[in-house]
Amino acid sequence: MSNGGGANRLLIMRHAKSDWSDPALADVDRPLNGRGNAAAIRMAAWLADHDLRPDRILCSAATRTRRTVQHLVTGLWLDPATVVHRDDLYLADAESWLAAIRTERHAATLLLCGHNPGCDELLELLSIDEPGRQANGKLLTTAAIADLALEGPWSDVGPGSGRLVQLVRPRELAAEAGG
Repeated sequence: MSNGGGANRLLIMRHAKSDWSDPALADVDRPLNGRGNAAAIRMAAWLADHDLRPDRILCSAATRTRRTVQHLVTGLWLDPATVVHRDDLYLADAESWLAAIRTERHAATLLLCGHNPGCDELLELLSIDEPGRQANGKLLTTAAIADLALEGPWSDVGPGSGRLVQLVRPRELAAEAGG
């Protein structure tokens, strides 16, 4: 698990689709809706199928990110101690995520679960490759995962330091599966 300066994998995940049915709930407290739960489960299965099991997960403290990550923990049989929920990552911008990444010391595969526009901004900042946008201009749709390969220690991660291996969206997986 420890990285002595070799290749790291960074998985940037936007939370799954949230439920807007209760207007009295604060934004931070919104749960996932049915589609969001299904998408998070689908993405956990995709991670398992591709042997992308994070050693650590940094997660916004919002309910919808917590629930998204809980599906990953369950689907990947991860130790719940793998997950670090941080209040400062709620609606974090790219620079805040970058600061969090740079403090990592032991993970070879790090997953971030947060919100847009910060997740999109981080992907654009780190990737030397142009991430493919959907026809509507969206990059990280809900529950999407960007998989980046990075060389060197986490403390050196910065602009253009990652190669985009793949960008996977739950709807694309559903279409491939015929559903």
